[in-house]
Amino acid sequence: MQALGVEWTLNRSELELVAEAKNGSRIAFAALFRKHQKYIYNMLLQLTGDPADADDLAQETFLRVHEKLSTFRAESSLRTWMSSIAVNLFRIAKRSQKLHESLVLDEVRIPATHDNPERIVMKREMQWCVMHVLQQHMPRHFREVLVLRDLQEFSYAEISEILGISLSAVKTRLHRARTAFRDHFVRNGCMGLVEEYVCVCDEVESI
Repeated sequence: MQALGVEWTLNRSELELVAEAKNGSRIAFAALFRKHQKYIYNMLLQLTGDPADADDLAQETFLRVHEKLSTFRAESSLRTWMSSIAVNLFRIAKRSQKLHESLVLDEVRIPATHDNPERIVMKREMQWCVMHVLQQHMPRHFREVLVLRDLQEFSYAEISEILGISLSAVKTRLHRARTAFRDHFVRNGCMGLVEEYVCVCDEVESI
């Protein structure tokens, strides 16, 4: 019966689910968890570069969400609010050096494709370049704004709320981050791949 309850709950509006979860409904919170779990994990993977770290921080994020859900006032989207919690936890872990230093390249996910083997290899190399530059050459504050804007496609206003900085500061930081990313992208030889194959992540270096 609980499985049916979760399936039924998933069809309800998010605000209704939040209200139910605030009142102690485990089914409602499970539905919210299912809806946002993959997104939160992927964002943290892009920030940390390590699947184990991303998984640990994602679990901690949802623990905090559960604890703090009563404080959510729907002044922003639930995803924006959750992202703010996740980014703050990432910052805390980074400051305390709890994150692994190495980038686990084999875990960079490659979307399903019908391309020929050569193009699949090029796509993997392109994604490797993006992740490598983000993790090894971008300072934390640049990495955050690039991931939120160019990979997760948050608006400037949402990024301002998530990072706790002004709208003008978001635009300035993003411009500087993109410039730094482009410089390292070219320096690492990744631009050579662009001539052959355009990756969905190319907007990071081309804007």
